[in-house]
Amino acid sequence: MKFCQVSAIFLTMAAVNFVYAATPTSSSILDSSQVKGIIKNQYIVILNKDAGRPTDFAQNIAKQHGGKVLQSYDTVLKGFAIYLPDTAATAFVEAMKKNPQVLSVENDTVMKIDVTTQSNPDWGLDRVDQKALPLNSTYSYSQTGSGTTAYIVDTGILSSHQQFSGRVQAGYTAISDGKGTTDCNGHGTHVAGTVGGSAYGIAKNVSLVPVRILGCDGSGASSNVIAGLDWILKNGKKPAVVNMSLGGDASASLDSAVENLFNNGYVMVVAAGNSNTDACNSSPARVSKAITVAATDNTDTRANYSNYGSCVDIFAPGSQINSAWIGSNTATKVLNGTSMATPHVAGVVAEMLQSAPTATPQTISTNLVNQASSNVVKNPSGSPNRLLYKAP
Repeated sequence: MKFCQVSAIFLTMAAVNFVYAATPTSSSILDSSQVKGIIKNQYIVILNKDAGRPTDFAQNIAKQHGGKVLQSYDTVLKGFAIYLPDTAATAFVEAMKKNPQVLSVENDTVMKIDVTTQSNPDWGLDRVDQKALPLNSTYSYSQTGSGTTAYIVDTGILSSHQQFSGRVQAGYTAISDGKGTTDCNGHGTHVAGTVGGSAYGIAKNVSLVPVRILGCDGSGASSNVIAGLDWILKNGKKPAVVNMSLGGDASASLDSAVENLFNNGYVMVVAAGNSNTDACNSSPARVSKAITVAATDNTDTRANYSNYGSCVDIFAPGSQINSAWIGSNTATKVLNGTSMATPHVAGVVAEMLQSAPTATPQTISTNLVNQASSNVVKNPSGSPNRLLYKAP
């Protein structure tokens, strides 16, 4: 939840991923050459509200142009993702430009986890229940997230891990590798452990739902992320928080999907990114309705990898975070990243929702920011100087 105005420069940068976007008075093809993470020949098409069923529309288009439908969306967005062969891509874009039912066409882009690895001890839980350093070697809590749900939009979850005590529920996968929602990377399990692990988690009784949209290598397509969010809006149970410890190039379609979940009562918590640059340049970090999380180390200094800037809402511990891992039901691993900071915030949100299950995402976001520790982060680099805090 952003508490600042976004500059005209940011709005210009946000547009470069579009191939085509309709306006009330004109049509134009916009430059996409500056987007580094484009997936060749894959497109996300957003339809007008009065268009027909996205599945039917997509299948007809694929048949006309020799393409393959990758995803269709009818809840969080109305549209579809499609692959076109080299020989058909230009004609496809031109056809979409002339079709009155098409709102926009956007290059599909790569989404990746935001994590680095280092073997050092855990300290994050200890930090968030006190306003200032030094650490007191305890984590005190009165809420556990009971009765709330955390959707982990990531690489899946190792549901049998002892950290989760049977609290991992059935979820969704957009990855066609036969593994279902089982985590073959480790990142999603680590994130889930920080949100709600019995030893490593903030909210120790939250229900966890894997939404697997990244593969074993920790990467995937924006179109798959949107499919996961579409599934949540169709099948989700509230009160709920959605954790997105991932990021990539700016994607207006993904941004819209995140905003629509927020508008439908889901608290959205997203990673700022690990490029040591302006978080306003990437999605979903730039989404104004999401809570965008940057990372600190154990000296309350902005981590040297963490993105920063006006699109950041709050800092949280992100370096040297120990949590659950794959390989065995007791495995753990220490990781660094805004991916690790984000689930600290999601866990606190789950606790807040336990206390106030009918609170709106706006109210939760405002309260989270208002209770944060102010002016303790060193080198915030233009970010709001707020560090995650939860009362014991």
